[in-house]
Amino acid sequence: MPIYKGSNEVTSGNLYKGSTEVQDGYKATDSFYVNEISISFLNFPGTASYILTGAPGATIPGSRAVSWTATAPGGSAYNGTQTATGVPAGFAFAGGSQGSISNTTTSPNVNFISSVFPNNSTSVDYNTLTVSLPTTAVVSYSYTFTGTLGRSTSCTAFSGSACGVSSNSSSSGAFAYYTSSASGTGGGGLNGCNQSCSVSISSSGGSSSCNQNGGTASQSATMAMASMPTYAVGNPTGWQSVMYCATVNSGAASSICRGYSVEMNYPPSNTWSGGYTATDGGSCPAAPSAEIGGSGLPWRLVGRDLNGTASGTWSGRVRSSGTGAVYASDSAST
Repeated sequence: MPIYKGSNEVTSGNLYKGSTEVQDGYKATDSFYVNEISISFLNFPGTASYILTGAPGATIPGSRAVSWTATAPGGSAYNGTQTATGVPAGFAFAGGSQGSISNTTTSPNVNFISSVFPNNSTSVDYNTLTVSLPTTAVVSYSYTFTGTLGRSTSCTAFSGSACGVSSNSSSSGAFAYYTSSASGTGGGGLNGCNQSCSVSISSSGGSSSCNQNGGTASQSATMAMASMPTYAVGNPTGWQSVMYCATVNSGAASSICRGYSVEMNYPPSNTWSGGYTATDGGSCPAAPSAEIGGSGLPWRLVGRDLNGTASGTWSGRVRSSGTGAVYASDSAST
């Protein structure tokens, strides 16, 4: 119950007996005046006692919580729900980080729930709490991959849990591609010139026959050149149109390991140059029936020999970009 002088309430810090400030006033056992109360956080590890003071009902300035840092025993990390019993009314406990093998430290806290000072002083003492911060041992699991992807490797996890490891990645030879995923759990690089295995392991560790699952399937290439006379209206006779057709079989052309190029060599420069294209799958017909753009067949125009100015041998080839090996070639003469 408040105390008044006339109609004015005597607020905290303004009641004196002589020159001595009155902290608390009672009528029998009933309080009628409280100067300031305190909220105390006592004996928390690594922190000084933390005490907040203020008048009842006043907004609590600054932090209303205290936190501390705990370190797990060597070879373990915090894992599991963190609890505290014996927390006084008005306070709450919150656990720190846990659940990862990297959580070798954790920082729980205790906070005062209300944002204003209560009517009576209150405190929380770490020494009266029962705090549970569970940990789990962190272990290393080893694994050995065999075959052409073979290597020994390891990973770490909480004891009783699993973790994943991957093999080496193996690249195929030029102009070949993998036909299926590696054996074991998962594979990488399907139709992409390399392959690997991944497995999940637990405390038993072990080894696997994770390998290239039969190796590769070779791709084939076809290169055909043809020279055909062209007698266009209004043009002089004797022009020769040189056509080419390049195909790549046994899979999309884009899946050839290390890439490939279609190149031409023709008069008068007689030097090899790239930038030409292949047809995905299919095959070249026996002979071109018309120049490119007319029939839709997979033949492409290289160029023309006008009245013998570029006469000679026109050559084409499909070549590995990785090794330079030639997989198909053909020529035509004008």
